[in-house]
Amino acid sequence: MRGLLTVACGAFLCAGPSLAQAPDRIFVNGRVWTAEDAPRGGAPVASPSAIAIRGDRIVAIGTDAQVRALAGAATQLTDLGGRRVVPGFNDAHWHFPISRGADLDGSGSVDEIIRRLRAHAAGLPAGSWVTGRGWTPSDFPMNAAHRRHLDNVFPDRPVVLTDRDGHQALANSRALAMANVGRDAIDPANGRIERDPEGEPTGVLKESAAGLVRRLVPPPSADEVYAALLSEMGKAAAFGITSVQNASGGGLSGNESRALARAVREGAMRVRWRAAVPFAKTATTAQLASYVALRDTASSPYLRFGIAKGMLDGTVDALTAAMFEPYEGTRERGLPMWEQDELNRMVAKYDSAGIQVELHAIGDRAIRMALDAYQFAARVNRTTGRRHRIEHIEVPALADLPRFRELGVVASTQAMFASPDATTLNNYAPLLGPERASRSNSFKLFDDAGAVQAFGSDYPVFTMNVLAGLWAAVTRTTPDGAPAGGWYPAGKIGIEAALRHFTRDGAYAEFAERDKGTLGVGKYADFVVLSDDIVTGGDVALKNARVLLTVLGGKETYRARGY
Repeated sequence: MRGLLTVACGAFLCAGPSLAQAPDRIFVNGRVWTAEDAPRGGAPVASPSAIAIRGDRIVAIGTDAQVRALAGAATQLTDLGGRRVVPGFNDAHWHFPISRGADLDGSGSVDEIIRRLRAHAAGLPAGSWVTGRGWTPSDFPMNAAHRRHLDNVFPDRPVVLTDRDGHQALANSRALAMANVGRDAIDPANGRIERDPEGEPTGVLKESAAGLVRRLVPPPSADEVYAALLSEMGKAAAFGITSVQNASGGGLSGNESRALARAVREGAMRVRWRAAVPFAKTATTAQLASYVALRDTASSPYLRFGIAKGMLDGTVDALTAAMFEPYEGTRERGLPMWEQDELNRMVAKYDSAGIQVELHAIGDRAIRMALDAYQFAARVNRTTGRRHRIEHIEVPALADLPRFRELGVVASTQAMFASPDATTLNNYAPLLGPERASRSNSFKLFDDAGAVQAFGSDYPVFTMNVLAGLWAAVTRTTPDGAPAGGWYPAGKIGIEAALRHFTRDGAYAEFAERDKGTLGVGKYADFVVLSDDIVTGGDVALKNARVLLTVLGGKETYRARGY
């Protein structure tokens, strides 16, 4: 492969006795966790310590002595200081946030929300929209957001705030008036305008109803989108991320597409992207053909297509995730966005065109709808190996778990969703009730069922800090270790399983396992160097770990100060 003769070295592949060319760069004195399985019949051995790179690919992995012997006069040598090395992290469900509103994440109270909004608004032109993101129901009295909290501070200025999950918005009276959302407004398809007992809008707009107000907010300019792209990729690299799978349901906007093309052209890409196209009820055969052409012709090492994103329901916190049984203390069963027959037909249409599909499904009813549709498509099209996906899968019915393996459906889950924060404990879990809460975001259920499980963050819903996600999946506690023993601890998984979900399985979920996801000869030189050995060091090492170095295609995209 690529001019390299390879031979087996214990349980790992290392370089053969000669290379057509010397490596460009060699990293030694590391502890390399490759995420690859040992060769069949091979005995367990100590992890390799050195990696050799030529161009953007790995050309050798082995001991320091083996790899040093390949160096030429111009080969650059880097000593890793005995640190743990893992494959570059792949965030399998990520969103590109181009809005630069107030950060409301973790506010905890109305007073704190208002404080942050005042500070943000002070730097904006007079009369301009005030936007923000990150509130949760538990930030408000009785878990109920209301426009009056915003009206008291911004009576004459439009305000719209997106919740943490991105599935509901809170607008003040000025914004509602500008959007003509009053007592007589009609709920849009797949949306709901929340109202008080007198029929007046409360300001909470769920699912598509949020678009009634959001459409009035001026979009960012092309230069602002490009600056946001560079900023977000820099953040990702600092967390050890080398690949993201952008799951925006509407596909890329024109400015987003142009920003990515510009970054590729200017050599500014710091992560590899896979972007989704829309999964739409009205998609035509011609549109599907254009998506296939985009997948086949616009592919590069840094930007790929080939998957369509659709929405089947909402979220638990918004009472819009589609459930078989009502939420506790309510008559609500969620908001399914498709009928089964129309979903079956459209999944089959995309499947027949050869397009991978990913469907957002959080409630048990929506999850079953997705599985039924994938089963229908495979039967009528006689297709296999499409690797269709279900995103989030927070509250699956236990009877549906074996179907993931049987149908070859990828379980695209989010590690941070297992973190028992205030919203989880005070709103999410009570709405589900103990039985459903006990199996929500239980990643061990998918592992035990033999499903391929790819981890993501759902950023900016949660942090894209992979180490924080690993902590949540392994401990099921908050960063300070609460509750003791973990929230529904039966759902915990081990650190190596969690790492595979963030590396090898993420690559599989995007049909990229030949190029990345593990550290092996011929694959991209995408890896992360960590301060602590999270593989063998237990919870203490995982809690203390930070990213020291991120390498993408053999080039550094992040280096911690002092390393």
